[in-house]
Amino acid sequence: MKGRRATREAGIVVSVSGGEAVVRIRHRPDPSCRGCTACKPEGGLQFVLTVDDDGLSEGDRVTVEIPVPSPWQGILLVFVVPLAALVAGLGVGASWSGLQKAVGLGAEGTGLALGAALAALSFALAALVDRRFRRRNKPRVIEVHKAE
Repeated sequence: MKGRRATREAGIVVSVSGGEAVVRIRHRPDPSCRGCTACKPEGGLQFVLTVDDDGLSEGDRVTVEIPVPSPWQGILLVFVVPLAALVAGLGVGASWSGLQKAVGLGAEGTGLALGAALAALSFALAALVDRRFRRRNKPRVIEVHKAE
């Protein structure tokens, strides 16, 4: 997986259609599971996740590799970047008199408006990065034991 962290889970293929297979995983408290949200709770300790079909059939026992995003990247994108954007917006908006005249607010109001706008943009950036990660790092089957 090119240096990315991943967790492995065993499961059973419960349905196959449209090029995708649904795998039921019995979740077990395991240190390798970091709550990546790749699978969806189905009730109790059962979870399901969707993988590419790749010739799977119902009843196949599979091992699935699930990419785990870096917690540091999440912290950076959700806390550090928005806070830095807010502080930068406050400083720039409060000191840029041309912007203050353009928006018709005082120094504090302009700083607050610019800071809030930049922080909101940084959250949009975080959402785009998350979507890109999920699109590029889908769970994949690495081992198959065919049903008899």
